[in-house]
Amino acid sequence: MSHRISQFLERAKLKATSPRALSAERNGWLVLKKVLDDIAEAADMCPPLKTVLKGVVAVMEHVDTVKDVKDGFSKIASRLEGFQTIFEQYRSQMIPPVIRMRLKRLSEELVPIGTTIREKMGQGVTKRAFKALKDVEDVKDIFETLATLLEKYQIECNLSIELNVLDSVAERLLEKLGHVKDAGIDSQTGDACMEATRVELLNEIDIWNGDPDVARIFWLSGMAGTGKSAIARSVCHGLRKRKDNLLGASFFCSRGVRDDVKRIIPTLAESLSRHHVAYRLALLDILRDEPDIGHYTIPIQVERLLEKPLSHAFVEGQPMLTLVVDALDECSDTKAVQSLLSALVPRSRGIPIKFFLTSRPEPHIQSHFKSTQRDLHNTLRLHDIEHSVVEADIRFYCTKRLEDIRASHEAREPPYEFPAEWPSKQDIDTLTRQAGRLFIYAFTGMCYIEEERPMERLLRFTRLDVIPERPVTKPLDDMYSLVLANALDSNLRAQDEIQKTKQLLAIILVLRESLTVTALSQLIDMPAQDIRGLLGRLHAVVYTPVHNDRGNITTFHASFEDYLTSPARAPEAFRIDHSEGHEALATACIRIMASDALYFNVSGSRTSYLPNSQQTFALISTSLTYLCLHWVHHFIQVTDPSPLVASVYPVLHKKILFWLEVLSAKGHARLALGLLHRVLTAENIRDRLSPEMLEFLRDAKDFLMLGHDAIELSAPHIYLSVLPSLSPSSTIAKTFWPKFRNVLIYDVTGIHRSRGPLLQMSGHAGTVYSLAFLPDGTRVVSGSGDKAVRIWDARTGDLLMDPLEGHRDKVVSVAFSPDGAVVVSGSLDETIRIWNAKTGELMMDPLEGHGNGVLCVAFSPDGAQIVSGSKDHTLRLWDAKTGHPLLRAFEGHTGDVNTVMFSPDGRRVVSGSADSTIRIWDVMTGEEVMEPLRGHTGTVTSVAFSSDGTKIASGSEDITIRLWDARTGAPIIDPLVGHTESVFSVAFSPDGTRIVSGSSDKTVRLWDAATGRPVMQPFEGHSDAVWSVGFSPDGRTVVSGSGDKTIRLWSANAMDTMLSPDAASSGTEIHDGTLSLSSRLGVLVDDDDSSPGTNMKPRNIPSESPQGHGGTVVSGSEDKTVSLWNAQTGSPVLDPLQGNGHLVTCLAVSPDGSCIASGSADETIHLWDARTGRQVADPCSGHGGWMSSVVFSPDGTRLVSGSSDHTIRIWDVRTGRPVMEPLEGHSDAVWSVAISPNGTQIVSGSADNTLRLWNATTGDRLMRPLKRHSTQVLSVAFSPDGARIVSGSADATIRLWNARTGGAAMKPLRGHTNPVLSVSFSPDGEVIASGSMDTTVRLWNATTGVPVMKPLEGHSDAVHSVAFSPDGTRLVSGSDDNTIRIWDVTPGDSWLSSQGGHGSTIWSAIASSMRFPVALRPVHTLELDHTGTPHSSPTSQAGPEELPNPSYFCLESGWIKGPQDELIMWIPKDYWRGVLMPRTKVLIGRYRAMLDTTDEKEEL
Repeated sequence: MSHRISQFLERAKLKATSPRALSAERNGWLVLKKVLDDIAEAADMCPPLKTVLKGVVAVMEHVDTVKDVKDGFSKIASRLEGFQTIFEQYRSQMIPPVIRMRLKRLSEELVPIGTTIREKMGQGVTKRAFKALKDVEDVKDIFETLATLLEKYQIECNLSIELNVLDSVAERLLEKLGHVKDAGIDSQTGDACMEATRVELLNEIDIWNGDPDVARIFWLSGMAGTGKSAIARSVCHGLRKRKDNLLGASFFCSRGVRDDVKRIIPTLAESLSRHHVAYRLALLDILRDEPDIGHYTIPIQVERLLEKPLSHAFVEGQPMLTLVVDALDECSDTKAVQSLLSALVPRSRGIPIKFFLTSRPEPHIQSHFKSTQRDLHNTLRLHDIEHSVVEADIRFYCTKRLEDIRASHEAREPPYEFPAEWPSKQDIDTLTRQAGRLFIYAFTGMCYIEEERPMERLLRFTRLDVIPERPVTKPLDDMYSLVLANALDSNLRAQDEIQKTKQLLAIILVLRESLTVTALSQLIDMPAQDIRGLLGRLHAVVYTPVHNDRGNITTFHASFEDYLTSPARAPEAFRIDHSEGHEALATACIRIMASDALYFNVSGSRTSYLPNSQQTFALISTSLTYLCLHWVHHFIQVTDPSPLVASVYPVLHKKILFWLEVLSAKGHARLALGLLHRVLTAENIRDRLSPEMLEFLRDAKDFLMLGHDAIELSAPHIYLSVLPSLSPSSTIAKTFWPKFRNVLIYDVTGIHRSRGPLLQMSGHAGTVYSLAFLPDGTRVVSGSGDKAVRIWDARTGDLLMDPLEGHRDKVVSVAFSPDGAVVVSGSLDETIRIWNAKTGELMMDPLEGHGNGVLCVAFSPDGAQIVSGSKDHTLRLWDAKTGHPLLRAFEGHTGDVNTVMFSPDGRRVVSGSADSTIRIWDVMTGEEVMEPLRGHTGTVTSVAFSSDGTKIASGSEDITIRLWDARTGAPIIDPLVGHTESVFSVAFSPDGTRIVSGSSDKTVRLWDAATGRPVMQPFEGHSDAVWSVGFSPDGRTVVSGSGDKTIRLWSANAMDTMLSPDAASSGTEIHDGTLSLSSRLGVLVDDDDSSPGTNMKPRNIPSESPQGHGGTVVSGSEDKTVSLWNAQTGSPVLDPLQGNGHLVTCLAVSPDGSCIASGSADETIHLWDARTGRQVADPCSGHGGWMSSVVFSPDGTRLVSGSSDHTIRIWDVRTGRPVMEPLEGHSDAVWSVAISPNGTQIVSGSADNTLRLWNATTGDRLMRPLKRHSTQVLSVAFSPDGARIVSGSADATIRLWNARTGGAAMKPLRGHTNPVLSVSFSPDGEVIASGSMDTTVRLWNATTGVPVMKPLEGHSDAVHSVAFSPDGTRLVSGSDDNTIRIWDVTPGDSWLSSQGGHGSTIWSAIASSMRFPVALRPVHTLELDHTGTPHSSPTSQAGPEELPNPSYFCLESGWIKGPQDELIMWIPKDYWRGVLMPRTKVLIGRYRAMLDTTDEKEEL
C-alpha cells in the first residue's frame, strides 16, 4: 500500500469516528475516487491514460455518495492502490518501448470504459446519489472491469520484468561459452553455388538431410579450391528453405581468424539455443552448474554441450536439425581437430542431430572417416566426382559470369563495346580446361576479368600455359601470379606503393580476427581510402567490404595464403613473410597502447557497485579491443623483437592496469595471465628481457593470480580492490600507488605473502590426484577425476597432446618411466594402463589383476617393473614391457594401499596404507623385510624414499609428516607439524635435503629434511585440497595438483620466493601460535557474576584498557601452548603456557577464574594458575586417546573430561587423580562433555550419534541414550537452569532436549550447511550460539528456535568453539583460520556507536571510496612523468544517505557486499582471516588486516 493511500485511509478512518463523520457506506466510494486520482497524477508518462482517468475522477466528483455493495468499492480500491507507485517509477526516466506499447494498449481499452462511466453517471454538474441498487451494481461492474484491465497490465509488466531478468541471466551464461560471433552463415561474404550448378551433389546432400535413418555425419572432402565452402553455404541456405528450417547452426572456420577448434562446439551451442527453446532450456540447466564448460576439453564439450542437452530437448520422430562446420582443415591445432572428431564420430549415433563437415583430405582428418560402418558417416570426395560433371558445372559458371560481366560493362557510361561473339566458345573451353576441378580458379579468374578491361584480361587469361602433367596447384599458382603481376606491376605503381601493398597483405594474412576497413585503418594508422586504394587491384583475391564500418576484409580462399608464403610456389617478388606482418601489427599495437587511446577508466564505468555483466560501458573501439587481446601473439612471432622489447616495457610500466581494464570490461580477463606468461617464456623474447622488465612482468603475473576473481568480475575493482591488496615491495604497487589519491592501503600484521606460482595449468575437469615430472623436467603428467591423463609443457603450461583417455573411472596415480618414454596410470576402474608418452597411444591391453580400485603406481629405477597398490589391500608387481604379473600379490596390509615407491636401488618397495602402517617389501620375494612402521594415528596417504635410500618420509591424515630410518624403521626426528588438515602427498627433493608436502588445508609446504623445520612460508593459492606434489629433477621447481582442477608450478628457490613484508608494520608483537583444530576458548572477565554452563568465568586481571574491564580470552594452540589475550585489545596477557606434549585440543576455566585446564592430543590434562601461568599439579593422565573436551564442576573441585578412547573421566582438581572409574557406554569417541549448573548431571555427546546423561556423583547412567541425530554429536551444553540440553551434530542440526525426561524440547534448528562443532547457551538461557564448519556463527532464540540475527560472518574456516560473556552482550568464537573473534551480540546496531564510530568510519570510507572522483581520481595527469593525458568520465555520485548500513554487509567469496549485493570491496583470500566484519569487536590472533583510509588507520 502506497504511503499516500495509507494517509488517506487513516484520515478517512478518523473522519468516520467524528460526530460529523460521513456514513460508512460512502468510504469505499471516496477511497476509490482518491486512488484513481492518485494513479492519474502519477501517469504523466502516458497522457492518454492520464486523460481517461482524470475524466473518470471528474465525473465521480459530481456524485455525492454511492452505497458500497458489500465493500465492493473498497475492494476495488485495494486492488488498484499499488499502481501509483508503479507509474511513478517512470516519471524521471526513459520508458522502455515494451512498457510504452502496453500503456498505449491500456489507454485504448480504457476509452470505452470512461465513456460508459460518464453516460451512467450523467453529465450534469449537480451532485446526486445513486439510490437504486441496480445503478450501484452497474457502476461497480464497470469499475471492476477497469480494475481488471489495470491488473492485467501489471501482470504483463511483471512477467516482462521477470522474463527480462531470466533472459539477462541466460544471456550472461551463454556469453560465458565464449562463442565466435562472426562464424555463422549470416556473417559469410562468399557466394553459394551458382544456381544450376552442383545439382546432383546438392540433391544427394539434401536427401541425406531429410532421411532420419542415415548416418549422422556427412563429410565432404576436397582439395583446395574445389568449392567446398560454396557448397557448405548452399547447404546452409537449403536447410533454411526447408519447411521446418533444419539448419541448427553453422561454423565457418578460417585460418588465422576462426581457427580455434575449442570455439566450434560452444559457438554451435550458443547459436542453436537462439532458435530452439527446448535445447536452450536444457543447455541453461547445464550452464548453471558448469558456467565455464565452454572452456573445458573438447570431448567434455561434445558430451555436455551437445549430447546431453540435445537428448533432453529432442523427441523421437522430430525432424532432425543439421550443424554445418566448414573448412576443419583450416584450424590451427591438428591434435585438437583429431580430438573433436574422436569425440564426435563414435558418439554421433547417440546424438539426435546431424553434422555436415567439410575439409581438405588431410591425414589427421581422413583417418577418422576410414570406417566401413555406414551408420557412422557418409563420405563424399569432390575429387572423385566424374570430371565431366565438374567440367560441365565450371563451364556453366564461366559462361554465366562472363555474360553478366558483359552486361554490366555495356550498361556503363560510356558503354564498353564487345565483339558480338564475346565470350567465344573457344574462350569458355580454354577457361574450363585451365580450371580443371578447381572452382576457386574459375571464381578468381572471373573476379580478375570483371575488375577492368574485360576483353584484354580474358585474352591474357586464356594465353596462360596449360601443361597436362603439371602439379595440382600449378593452374592456381599461375592465376594468382597473373593477378599479383597486375596489382604489383612496377610499370604502373611506385616501388613504395608496391611495398605498402605487400605489407598490407602480410598484415591481413596474420590478423587474429578479420577487421572492418575502419578498424584496420585505426590499428595500422593508414587512412581508409589508402587501404581501399592498395587493395583495389586485389579485388580478385581479397574481399574488401563496400562500407568502411561494416563487413570485414578477408582473403577469398586459404590457397592464396598458401601460395604467398610457399617459396616453391610464389616468385620472390610476390612472396610474403609472416614475420613482417606480425612485426607491423606488434608495432601498431604498442603505438596505440602508448597513445591517449588507452587510459584510466577507458571503459567509462559509472559505478563500482555493479559487476561487469550489469554495467553499461562506454564503447571501446574494435581496434583497441583487438590490440589488447592480440598484441602478445604478434609480439612473440617477430623474428628479431629486440627493438620492440625496449619499447613495450615503458608502455606496460605505465598502462598495464588500463590494458587489464579493457580485457575485464570486454570479458577477456581470464586470458591476461596466459598472455603475460607467453611473453615471459617465448624463446625469442625471454633472453631479451631486462632484469627490471622481468621483475615487473612476474609481479604483474602475481597481481593477476592474486586478484583474478575480482578482475574478471569488475573492471573498477582492479584499482579499488586488487591494487590496494598488493605488498608494497611489488613493482606494480610502487608504480601505481603514487598515481592515485585516496587509494586504500592495508596495514597487515602476521600475514606474509610469498610470490605466486610460476605457472598455472588448467584443463582438467576434475580433481588432479596425481602428478609427475618427466626425468628431464620439460613435461608434467597428470591424472584426474575426469578419467583422463594429460601431458603438459612444464615451461609454457600448454597441453602437448589430446587427453589420454580410456580409463572408465578416476585416474588417481600416474608416473613417467625413467627414460620418459612411457606413462603408467592407475585408476579406480581396477586397471593399470601404459601409454606412449610421445604419441599418447596405448602400448598394450590394460593390466588387470587387482580386485578393487588401483590407488597408486610407480616405476622401478631401471624402468623394467611397475608396482601398484590397491583398495583390495594388496600390492602387485608387473613387467613393464609385457604387462605380465611377476609375483603373487604382496599381502599384509589390512586397509587400502594408498601409496607405493621403489627404493633407489630397486630392491625394495615402501607402501603406506589406511591401516596407519608403513611396510617395506623385498622386490624379489614379495615379503616384508621388517616389522611395519607404526606411529601415525590416521591413514598413511603418501610415502617417499630419499634419493640415497636411507630415509623414508610419510604423510598422513593425522596431519603430520614423519621421517623414518629406511634400514631400521626407527623414527628419525619428531613429527613435522604445521599443516592444519590431512597431509595427502610428500616427496623428497633430488638432493634429499628438503621435503615438500601437500594437504587438504590447500597449502604446499617445504621442510628441512634434517631438522623438520619449515624452509619458507607455505605456498598458498589453491582453492581446494592439494592431492599431489613433487620436485622437478633439478630441485628448483615444485609442482602441485589440487581439487580445484589446476596444476601449479612454484619456485623452490628461497630467493625467488622471498616473503613479501607486511604492508606496514603495526608495531604490535603478536604470539606466533595458532588455534588448534578443536580448541576450546575460555574468557576471564572483570565481573562479579558467575555464569554457569560456559567456559567464561570472572577473574581479576590487570587490564590494559583505561577502564580496566576488558577481560581475558584463553586459547589453546596446535603449537602445544596455551595463550591468554586481552579481550579488548587482542594483545597477549602472559607468555604462552608451555608444557603440553602435543597440540591443545580443549580448554576449561574454573568458576573462580583462578585455574585453566588444557586437554591435549598427548592424552593428558594440564592445570595452570591463570594469574602466573605456572602448572599447579601434575598432568591428569589415564585416558587412552586424545582429549576432546574438559569442563569444571560448578564448585571448581572436579574436572570432567571426554576422550577419543570412548570414555569420560572425573578428576580431583587438587590431586589430578581420578575420583572414580571411567564412565563407559559410548561405542565411539566422546566429542563433548558438560556438567549441569547444580553439578549433579553430566551430559556427553559422541561419534556414536548419541547423547548420554550420567550421575556426576556415582557415575551411573540416568536414562537411555538420546538418539535423534543422524550422525556424530560434536558438542553439548546445559542451559543455565539445568532444565535443557543443547547439542550440535555433524548432521548440521542443533537439537534441544528436556534434561529430566530426555525428550525433544522442539524441532531441530536448521540453518547451518555443515557440521555444527560447538553450541552454548547465553547466561540468561534465552539465546543459543552455534559455530559450524560452514565458517559462520549463528544465534537462535532458545524458546522458539528462530534465528535472532543474521549469521555472524568473518571466519574463513571452521568455527570450533563459541561461548558467551557473563553479561551475554558478547560472544567469543575460535576457528581453524587461526583467529579468535569477539562479537557484539546486542540486538540492533548499537555496536556501531559503542565503537566510537570505529566500525562505521571504515565502512563509510570503503563505500565512498568506490566513487572514482572521490577515491581514485588521477593525480593531475595520472602519470608521474606527466606524459599521460587526463581523461575523466562521469561516475555515480551518491550522497552519504545512499550508503548501505554497514551492519548489512557480508563477506561472500572474498567480496564485501551490501544488502542489494552491491560490490563494496574485494579482499584477497589471505586477508580474510584478519578482517574485522560488522559486529566483530576484537580480533585476536597472529593475523591482522587493517586499512589506512585517510590519515588514521582503521581496522577492517
